[in-house]
Amino acid sequence: MKKTTALGIAILCGAAMLLASAGAAAGPVPPLLAAGVMILAFPAGAMALFLWWCAGEGEEDIPFLGY
Repeated sequence: MKKTTALGIAILCGAAMLLASAGAAAGPVPPLLAAGVMILAFPAGAMALFLWWCAGEGEEDIPFLGY
């Protein structure tokens, strides 16, 4: 995965969480749906952000993270 791809996924997940919470606060999005979006988007966004942080600028692979 390239560094720009990981950053794009992290930004997309953050935007989804922001829109879900704003929609639930304003009323048009049911709170249960907003909670589901948060539960699904947070781990993906956190992992993508970590991969973006660890990735180098060159063509080499992202280092193995371990278990």
